[in-house]
Amino acid sequence: MEITRLTASENNYPMTILPPYDTARKKEPSATFNTEREACLKYFEKWSETDQVEFVENLLARMCHYQHGHINCYLKPMLQRDFISLLPKKGLDHVAEHILSYLDADSLRNAELVCKEWFRVISEGMLWKKLIERKVRTDTLWRGLAERRMIQYLFKPRPGENHRPHDFYRFLYPQIIRDIDSIESNWRNGKHVLQRINCRSENSKGVYCLQYDDQKIVSGLRDNTIKVWDRSTLQCTKVLIGHTGSVLCLQYDDKVIISGSSDSTVRVWNVNTGGDIHHADTSL
Repeated sequence: MEITRLTASENNYPMTILPPYDTARKKEPSATFNTEREACLKYFEKWSETDQVEFVENLLARMCHYQHGHINCYLKPMLQRDFISLLPKKGLDHVAEHILSYLDADSLRNAELVCKEWFRVISEGMLWKKLIERKVRTDTLWRGLAERRMIQYLFKPRPGENHRPHDFYRFLYPQIIRDIDSIESNWRNGKHVLQRINCRSENSKGVYCLQYDDQKIVSGLRDNTIKVWDRSTLQCTKVLIGHTGSVLCLQYDDKVIISGSSDSTVRVWNVNTGGDIHHADTSL
C-alpha cells in the first residue's frame, strides 16, 4: 500500500492521504472466524440497544484510523435520508411542498435538478407561482409590476378560469427579474420619457391624488372634480362632477371609483359611465 505525505502550504501541517479501501483484496474468512463471528452476533442480538451501542463504541476505540475510514464510508449511505422524496410516500406531499416553499429562486432552481421526485413536488406544488406571490406581498417593486402586468396570473383565478401551468411561472420569474433590472437601470441612467398632463382649470391649480393602470389615469383635483385620462393618448375621457370640495383621495377597481373630499362626503362612481352611484356625508 502506498502512502502519500503532503504538506499544507498555509500552516505547514503534514497530511496523510490513504488510498480507498479495496474490497477485492479482502481475504476469504477462515472457518474459525465464521464460527466466532456467528457466536458474537447471537450475543449481540440478545443485548438491549444501549448495550449494543456501548459494545460498538468499545470496538471502534480499539480500531486504527484506516479501519475508521472504511467504516465511515460504509455508514455514509446508511445515514443519508432523502426526506423530500420520502414524505410523499407517507401521504405528506404538502409537508414537502411547504419545506421547499422557503427556498429562494437559485435554491429552488437547484432543487429541481436533484431528482425527478423533487421536480415533481416543486411542479405539482406550483412553487414558482408561490415564490412570485411571496415577492409581490413583500416587495413594493414586485407589487407595482404585478398590478400593472401580471396580476391576472396570480392568486385566485376568476370564476371559470384556471391557473396557468407550472412551467409558465417558472419562465415568468426570470422575465420579471429582467424587467426589474431594466427599470432600475433606466431610472439610474435617466432613460425615461417624461410626459405631462395639463390639469389646470379656471378654478384649479392642484392635483391632490391619483391612481393609474395600463389603460387610464384617474386624478382627484382641487377644482372638486375627478378626471379620467387615457393612458396612451393622455387625453381626458371623463370628468366626474359632484363634490363641492377638493378631491383629497380616491381608489378604484374594475367597477367603481370611490372618492373622498374636503366637503366631508364620500362618493361612489360607476367607473364605466362616470355616474354618481352613491354618496354619504361623513361630517360629525
